[in-house]
Amino acid sequence: MRIDESDFEFEMSEVDKVFADAKVPIAARPIQAMIAIFKRHQTTGLLSSFGELNLIFPINETNLCDHVGVWYETRYGAKLNIDPSLGRFPLLLEGAAYECRIPLIIGSRIILTAKDQMVGQMILNTLDHVIDLPSLVRERLSDLAEAEIQALFITCANVSQKLGRLKQDFIISAKSDMLLSSDLICGYSVNASLSAWHSLQFAEKVIKHYISSFKTPARTHDIAKLMTMAEQHGLPKDKRIDLGLFSFDASVRYEPNQIDVERAVRINHEAWRIAYNILIHSKS
Repeated sequence: MRIDESDFEFEMSEVDKVFADAKVPIAARPIQAMIAIFKRHQTTGLLSSFGELNLIFPINETNLCDHVGVWYETRYGAKLNIDPSLGRFPLLLEGAAYECRIPLIIGSRIILTAKDQMVGQMILNTLDHVIDLPSLVRERLSDLAEAEIQALFITCANVSQKLGRLKQDFIISAKSDMLLSSDLICGYSVNASLSAWHSLQFAEKVIKHYISSFKTPARTHDIAKLMTMAEQHGLPKDKRIDLGLFSFDASVRYEPNQIDVERAVRINHEAWRIAYNILIHSKS
């Protein structure tokens, strides 16, 4: 793919008009514009870059993302401010919670976790997606911590991609709970207990999505009971899941100090693992 400056301006104006007529939110247009142009030219390429902007012409598969980003920034400015990630989850590092965002991943990528900056269009370094991670904390990460972050990132990325393809009510609601759970640990207004509740809700709704393929799910928040029901309908039992982490009830929503941040992070991660087990065995 090779696009010169005049052709690019024409294509972008044409594509953006289609989005405007279809009332596509402005913040959602850059990614969709890249995909539309790649489809026009029958190719694929990067949807995000990790280094300095490359605004050289002609445009190719590796720098289209930079040109599209600048094109939209010039025309819409602050109207673009939105989190474009597929999902997010908390990491507890040296006693502080940091948010890790999962980018939209198109095509094959090598996912790794490395303290050093890794350059390459096919490389996705998970630590580059941890928001506001201090360089000193990054440098002090142990090999074990790097391995755990990488495994968790891959799990959450797989779940986020699968959730993105599902439109059922349980799943739509579960996505909101997943985002809120992370925000309530990593944001400015920390409420670990409420975060834990939304993690439970995330897991609960994904399990109920699975059960609903066979029968109407029970009206309960008991994750252990719901997992037993799911296993009765073919879900393989995973003894590694710590269901005891979810041994709290709805009153946790009104007791901010019932659960601390460390436990809330563990609950969040366990909810992602439950969702992963459910979705890889789900028929829908």
